[in-house]
Amino acid sequence: QKLVERLLQEATDEATKKGFCDTELGKAEKDRDFRFAETKKLDIELKGLNLKKEELATEAQMLGDAITGLHADLLEATTNRDEEKGENVMTIKLSKEGYLAVKEAIAVLKTFYARAGRAKVVLTQFSPIDE
Repeated sequence: QKLVERLLQEATDEATKKGFCDTELGKAEKDRDFRFAETKKLDIELKGLNLKKEELATEAQMLGDAITGLHADLLEATTNRDEEKGENVMTIKLSKEGYLAVKEAIAVLKTFYARAGRAKVVLTQFSPIDE
């Protein structure tokens, strides 16, 4: 009788241990599957971020090259404007000198024609036959 009771007790204990182990094994497998899925998701996200990083690095390189080109163009445009400014200053100076010369010439002509209008002009017309 004791032997049977002891065997029944051992069977019950064994069943309890097995149930506990099965429960814990199920929890561990579920946790493992969850962690594996999370790892795959993070891996995919990491690959996407690495691609984005490469794209941004390429874009930054292109923009850096563009900025370098724009600085060169700006320097060239500034140099050209400075040269044109010098030419324009000379043109303005010559124009002012020309304006003053024309103004002086107009004054001389006005004076000349004013005196000529007051003077008596004797016109003698010669005929080609008289020669």
